[in-house]
Amino acid sequence: MPDRPAPCSQPLASELLESFDKLNLSLIAFCTQLRQSDRALWIPRHDSESNSSERDFASSLIADIWYKDGQDGRRTRSRHGLIGADDSLLASAQTLNAHKAAFQQAASSLNAHHLRELPIQLAHRSSLLGEMLSRQGLGRIHLKQCYRQIPILERTPTRIGFNWYCSGRSIRRLTAADAMAMLLKLDQSQPHIQIQLARLSPLSADTPLAQLQTQVPVMRANIAWKQDASWLRQARNCPLPLLFPLAAGAALPQHNRPELEPPSARQRAERSDARIDPEPFIPSLRIHCYQHP
Repeated sequence: MPDRPAPCSQPLASELLESFDKLNLSLIAFCTQLRQSDRALWIPRHDSESNSSERDFASSLIADIWYKDGQDGRRTRSRHGLIGADDSLLASAQTLNAHKAAFQQAASSLNAHHLRELPIQLAHRSSLLGEMLSRQGLGRIHLKQCYRQIPILERTPTRIGFNWYCSGRSIRRLTAADAMAMLLKLDQSQPHIQIQLARLSPLSADTPLAQLQTQVPVMRANIAWKQDASWLRQARNCPLPLLFPLAAGAALPQHNRPELEPPSARQRAERSDARIDPEPFIPSLRIHCYQHP
């Protein structure tokens, strides 16, 4: 008798369950401390999000590990901001980040079938999560939102500039032979595939090409610390608010307040020496030619 596929309800490995329980408990502990903190914070909000306190809203951002109806699983909900913290809250955030990393490591050992079932099984793991499910109408855990780390700074910045980065793209270098192999896997009976095959065929097999993938806009923080007569600078993505040490009663570092939504048009000028043709050569695969100098 042939082997049957593993049932969807197959118990998850004890290591994975234990790591998720630790993540869940450390998430609750961090959010509890954040709500009780007396340090300054700033989280920009839409008008429709002003029905809760700023501290409760910040906690809900950190605790947001759920899919929402219709959400693309490849995308995460994000929000920038600033959270001042005492030593206790910083330590709690470090613990939470460590448990996030351990959970991601444990989940990485699952095969594709069990990984697809993981969000649903974990959602019913604890009564606390069950209560959240019934209140919010959420049925699955968003693994990428579980994994993402709280951005922590070791020192209080002097100033922070937030900016949308909308020009990101990944570039995969490949040859015409690679592109042909990929194109032949598509439905060759389609006229547009036939046109692209005819366009690709005259190229030599080793002709270099580039496959482009436009990345979603991300909020970047340009962080600066004043050091005597010089400045120390750092840039990093901010899918969640920045957490950093802040003395009791101290004001937040100087910062700007960008729009909550990314601009619809590209803000940075195209490079005059761009080597990749902006028009796709093989549109079905987002493959472009390199321009000759």
